[in-house]
Amino acid sequence: MKLFDVYSLFDVTPVKAKGCRIWDSNGIEYLDMYGGHAVISVGHSHPLYIHALESQLEKIGFYSNSVQNNLQKELAQKLGEASGYPDYSLFLDNSGAESNENGMRLREGGVFEVPR
Repeated sequence: MKLFDVYSLFDVTPVKAKGCRIWDSNGIEYLDMYGGHAVISVGHSHPLYIHALESQLEKIGFYSNSVQNNLQKELAQKLGEASGYPDYSLFLDNSGAESNENGMRLREGGVFEVPR
């Protein structure tokens, strides 16, 4: 199997990153100004980001939305306060497909069950 040809690709293979710089497989250094999809804006290998990831991964890396998750509750509260919408509800998911599926399950006034 091969990767689906979705985008035109640059002939660059990043192998190392630090801060706002990346290095390719030929040792060429680039200023990384790519602000594309699935990226974070703290830079590569930021020490606080690495520490936060390591600290969480030592406890648990992932678990389903089907159980209590205090980190999600804390995030929802902080996002509500920061956005000025503290009384709104938040659903955290992993992809646009999940967002669309759950969006279709919503209706004004609450959630409805999908027949099984």
